[in-house]
Amino acid sequence: MKSHHLYTSGFEPHPYEQEVDWHRNRRLVRSGFKDLEYLPKSRTGWNATLAAYAFSARRQIAGRADLNLWAAMHGCSASARYSELEENALVLWHGTSAGRAARIRETGLFHRRGLWTALDPKIAHGYTRGRSSQYKAGSATIALLLDRRTIEPGIHYDMQGTDIFRFHSSMPPENIEYILWDDRIDFLGEQKAKWPRSWDIARFKKKEGEWVTYSQPPVRFDEEHTYSDIKEWLYLSIRRILYTLGSASAVEIFSSLYSTMNPWDALEHEDIFEALECLCDMPRKGRRIKQFSMLDT
Repeated sequence: MKSHHLYTSGFEPHPYEQEVDWHRNRRLVRSGFKDLEYLPKSRTGWNATLAAYAFSARRQIAGRADLNLWAAMHGCSASARYSELEENALVLWHGTSAGRAARIRETGLFHRRGLWTALDPKIAHGYTRGRSSQYKAGSATIALLLDRRTIEPGIHYDMQGTDIFRFHSSMPPENIEYILWDDRIDFLGEQKAKWPRSWDIARFKKKEGEWVTYSQPPVRFDEEHTYSDIKEWLYLSIRRILYTLGSASAVEIFSSLYSTMNPWDALEHEDIFEALECLCDMPRKGRRIKQFSMLDT
């Protein structure tokens, strides 16, 4: 896993550089953290699997997920079109290979005996895993944004169960809002929303065997807080995630943390669990997924 990631629509992708190992974390699953089953195999690291599963977990916990809040928590630009559409916004996900996604971002999605999309990115990510393994071309998950008022069931699409939309025609690139590559998220929307503002990326460097802040401490975290080392940043970040969401699954916490720091190897998985033990109540299980919340003080 590379130790850098970019969140920009201006970065030209190189999708064939790596092949993701879809390793299942059986120990974490046995411990009740099924949402972390595809956590990167190393002791540190992020990939777009976590971001897709974070959106899915929020849908499972709250019944819906806010695309712009998800983007901001991953250091990405929020979408002005999503804000404007409000309750008419329909977010769908399409899983493919990175090789195909590089063409899709230019020409849109093709209709071949149906164009398959899903409300839950975990479903779409199953196709991502299959495509990337079959064609050895990297993985990509595409987030589509549609206006509910412009499409009708039976005319533009058919439903397969409750989560899968099978469209009857191709879809232009204007409907693509984000692409989740293996090592980054690209925002492709026409205009950025003014709110929510994307969370800043904390930068660290190794000095004499220790990870230190890239800038001279104290470093600004937000309007009220600063941090002097990675542990202070970690604690502030976990508090921000939990205060923002109320309670959060492990994959939401892991994904947001790794998305808002650079490089990934500055923070190990065990560091996160130790911080959660200090800051949080024992995770409770709700809607079949463990959730952390702040200790009562």
